Amino acid sequence: MADSCNNKTCLSRVLSQTTLDSTDVDPARTIPLHPGRKRLLSSCTSIECTEPVALRNEARVLVINTGGTIGMTLNDEVLIPQANAFVQNLRKLPLFHDEKYAQETCLFEYYGYKSLVLPLSKSKSRIVYTFLEYNPLLDSSNMTTDDWAKIGKDIEENYENYDGFVILHGTDTMAYTASALSFMCENLGKPIIITGSQVPIYEMRNDGIDNLLGALLIAGQFVIPEVCLYFYNKLYRGNRSTKVDNGSFNAFASPNLTPLATAEVDITINWDTVWRANTTERFKVSPKLNRNVGLLRLFPGITSATVRAFLQSPMEGVVLETYGSGNAPDNRPDLLNELKEATNSGVIIMNCTQCLRGTVLKDAGLIAGHDMTPEAALSKLSYVLAQEDLNLDEKKMMMAQNLRGEMSADLAGAKLCLRDSRFIQVIAKSLNISCKEGSNLSLGDYDGRTPLHVAACEGNLKLVEYLLGQGATVYAKDRYGDTPLSNAVRFRNKDVVKLLRKTGAHFSKEELDEAGTKLCSLAANADLDGLEIWSLAGADLNKPGYDGQAAIGAAQTAGNQEVVAFLGQLLSKKAEQSKVM
Repeated sequence: MADSCNNKTCLSRVLSQTTLDSTDVDPARTIPLHPGRKRLLSSCTSIECTEPVALRNEARVLVINTGGTIGMTLNDEVLIPQANAFVQNLRKLPLFHDEKYAQETCLFEYYGYKSLVLPLSKSKSRIVYTFLEYNPLLDSSNMTTDDWAKIGKDIEENYENYDGFVILHGTDTMAYTASALSFMCENLGKPIIITGSQVPIYEMRNDGIDNLLGALLIAGQFVIPEVCLYFYNKLYRGNRSTKVDNGSFNAFASPNLTPLATAEVDITINWDTVWRANTTERFKVSPKLNRNVGLLRLFPGITSATVRAFLQSPMEGVVLETYGSGNAPDNRPDLLNELKEATNSGVIIMNCTQCLRGTVLKDAGLIAGHDMTPEAALSKLSYVLAQEDLNLDEKKMMMAQNLRGEMSADLAGAKLCLRDSRFIQVIAKSLNISCKEGSNLSLGDYDGRTPLHVAACEGNLKLVEYLLGQGATVYAKDRYGDTPLSNAVRFRNKDVVKLLRKTGAHFSKEELDEAGTKLCSLAANADLDGLEIWSLAGADLNKPGYDGQAAIGAAQTAGNQEVVAFLGQLLSKKAEQSKVM
């Protein structure tokens, strides 16, 4: 079975299926053919056209395989990870790879040999997923903050090349990793889904197939801008999840927040619960985490000496697991004195409940953890204490804030246990207050066009700013595969393009690959405005077109010296900007 195909054969196959007349096709809609991929184009010229169109609808997902039970094989009655075996084995399973489609579209040549493609989904879309496998594969019990930093940086480096991310991980520390990544990933706009299994995917009865397939489908089809955990048909907020059962497929729970999504006959997203960054800042990862943190669980008879020893330097932050709603012995002044001395010396102590469900109240010198899980509270401490530009009081204030939806109530000293975030939503809506958990402004119409698409087309900068501030996503795609950024470029709304780029909007890999031909066309036609808008949108001005020459070469061939000079200025400006960065 061949894994590659002849470029000329692919091109001739496409041309035989698609007839284009330059007078019939909107130049803004026309996308040049990549020599290694098939692109079916619509002959529809009007943006109001509602007839079905033949377009390749693919989403790209990066799978980061850190290890875990899901990919292990049995060797001498012992489960062990096997390097470089997972992709090859999945390729043999029709449920995880459509070999016929891969051959017809030259998928391996374009995306690489570690890429696979799912069969056509109910939504008539394809999900192409590429594996990045760690070497060595890790047992999750051996996970450290360095491993979390590596995962975060790998996501950051590949962020613009993929629509979503799936992380394969062992179950033992999965909730810790999910919580840590939720804080490390700032201004997140794409789904990051952590999953694994209790039983290896190769065994006859396993949970790995459903977990991996569900994670891929959600990551490739829905713009849920959170770090999530997917297990047993449920998608949880990562920093709300905890492992509750070692002997069941239903191994994880989210005690104080309903699932973000459930996968039954259909995948149902609870959009009212989805957390959004509500910012115009670009995505970034903060890999620094403070290791001088710990968990201290109160128990009857605990001695003050034990507490004192635990709180000694270099300890900087502690999650104190107390009874019930934040209770500690009221007849043990020796314990309270140790806690007060620690807080006075600069140790941040978070008060969390030992109960699986519930919340805690603020006590003297302690910061209320509300209904955070211990995993989330510890990860949050590690993240906040690593913020070198903040003083101690600012770090305490940050710990009391709801940063990533890790707790339901973010009011310091709250007297009520508001376990259901929907209660907060009703109050916020009635008072017309912006809330980060609320209605989904990224829902599309029949064509998949969101309010942000429309605002970008119209060039309404204030409306674009408002929508971004309410959590609208710059990564939503309509049925043509267009994003708000590509719409703003098409209608040449320069200020909107700048704002969308600042927020993190970017062209897809295919759009960047095909940009060379578009830039050459603009240069040959002396379209300076078009060249500038494409440059602002992130296109590489040195990208060659179909004939191998870049835009500046096309301008020279056409004798457009003004364009040559203009492109020279743009290239110099970009070079200076890259030096600063």
